Formats: sequence, structure tokens, C-alpha cells
Amino acid sequence: MNKIVSIFGGVAAALIACSAVAENAAGQTFVIPAQPLDQALAAFSVSTGLQMLYDSSLAAGRRSSPVSGAMQPREALVLMLAGTGLTARFTSAGAVVIYAGSTSAVTLNPITATAAPVVGRAGVSPEARAYAEAVQRQTVEALRQDAGLSGGDYALSVRLWVSDQGAARRVEVLRGSGDAGRDADFMALASGLRFPVPPPDLPQPMRIEFRVRRRH
Repeated sequence: MNKIVSIFGGVAAALIACSAVAENAAGQTFVIPAQPLDQALAAFSVSTGLQMLYDSSLAAGRRSSPVSGAMQPREALVLMLAGTGLTARFTSAGAVVIYAGSTSAVTLNPITATAAPVVGRAGVSPEARAYAEAVQRQTVEALRQDAGLSGGDYALSVRLWVSDQGAARRVEVLRGSGDAGRDADFMALASGLRFPVPPPDLPQPMRIEFRVRRRH
């Protein structure tokens, strides 16, 4: 099994890829004890041959519930995630995407920044949406570290392309913040980031909106 974890600016995105051949789902037996969630997800990937895609910050500090017995992989994963506040979505491509929920707001000090990833066409895969969320979180973390970009009230929409290796290949402002200098600083910051390796079916460019608000 290969485990690739990319960590940038305090934000980690993990892609666990397993080459094991999945067993017959109808008769598969699971013996995965309660443990740190990232380890449990890795064990699940080994057992099923399924690819797991998630932001590793979701697994931090969480523990899995034990899974034991013969069951379908979906049932096993539901049991494993019980009590974690996370949910899973199986895809037709043999992957599982782990989600925290429907919101993607990140609270920063002394601001709150919310980024809503929108990938530019209908019918986008869950893996692509999960990847866009990971890109959003990493960019927000970089914003938090920049006093100039985290010090005002504004919204900014961008189009972002990434290379096959995860480097920010191109950034364009779709709707500016009203301050050309701030827009240029944001583009410079985003252009210097390196993200996890994208899934092969990622529609590009990603369109992401950032809203930054002071906390009063």
C-alpha cells in the first residue's frame, strides 16, 4: 500500500491508494479494532482495495468504532465512522470520499474566512469536490498567515488551475475585492502554493470564492 500525505502550511491532505484486489463483498470479513481514525481508514483500504480520499485534518483527533464480522464494505465503513461526525460516499470509480458535512467555513483569528469550492461543470465527481475543498482549506490557512490579506472585509473569486504534480499552474481573478493591490497579493500567494496531487478526473479550472470578515 502507498500512503501519500502532503502537508503545506499546517494543512494536510491525504490520499491513500491501495493495490490490493477487493475480496468478494458479499462474504468479506472485517476485523478492524477501534483506533486512531487515519489508521482505521488505512486498514479499511487494505481490506477492500478501495481508494480513500480525504483531508487528513478530518481524521486528526478522531477514533474509529470497532468493526468485526462479515458484511458489505459500505456497512463496515458506516460502523467505523459511527460517532465521528464524518460521512462517506462511494464512487463508481472504486474510491471513497470522506466528508465532514455540507459547510466549509474556517474560523481564523481575528477573522472568519469562508470559501465555497465550485468546480466548473455539472456532474462533477465527489473526488473532485473533495479535492477542491482541500485546496480551499490550504489556501485559507495560507491567508491566515498573511497579515495583509487577513486584515480586512472583502470577497474575492478566483479561477485556479493545478498541475499534475499539484503546483498552482495559473490563477485568475474572476471578481476582485475592490482593491487591485490586495488582489495582486492574493494571486501571488495562491500562485506559490503547492497542493496535493489532483485526481485524474479533476475539471479545471476550479472556481473558488473566498469571503474574509473581521470578527467583532
